[in-house]
Amino acid sequence: MKEKFIDEIKDAFVQARSWLECEVEYVKLTAAEKFTILLSSLILGGVCVLLGLFALSLVTMALVDFFKSIMDPSLAFLSVAGIVVFIIIVIILLRKPLLYNPIARFITRLFLDK
Repeated sequence: MKEKFIDEIKDAFVQARSWLECEVEYVKLTAAEKFTILLSSLILGGVCVLLGLFALSLVTMALVDFFKSIMDPSLAFLSVAGIVVFIIIVIILLRKPLLYNPIARFITRLFLDK
């Protein structure tokens, strides 16, 4: 009877260890997901800021000068602003394949590969 009781205790410890390993894997997955969302948001914001700076400083002035020869100067500035807004919208719409998916793969590999 004593041996049967000891075997049951050993089985309970094995099951508890298995459960604990599953819980650790769940915590890793949750941490990876939250870190991915945070990092992707930071990168998206950085890309938008950099794109805005470059577009406003270099391309916009060149386009405004080009459009001034075709149309009224005020319309030239409005046209260039519309182009910049369009580019920002395209980047926001393509954020999942450009940012979220690669970062998710990287973090999953980082935390979950043994």
